[in-house]
Amino acid sequence: MIKKGDVVKITRKESYWYQENGTVIKVESEIKYPVLVRFEKEAYNGVNSNNFAEDEVVVLK
Repeated sequence: MIKKGDVVKITRKESYWYQENGTVIKVESEIKYPVLVRFEKEAYNGVNSNNFAEDEVVVLK
């Protein structure tokens, strides 16, 4: 189970942050992309967070 504060690696190949590590800042329920992840690196438009499905992230230990 993914929870707030977990460090995760992104496995969505289309993502700007593919294979990058980020921190979970919110987990919702009953939506398509419930896991909100914040990254150190900003995307080209200044965004540093994105939503992912639970099967698109891997919790690092």
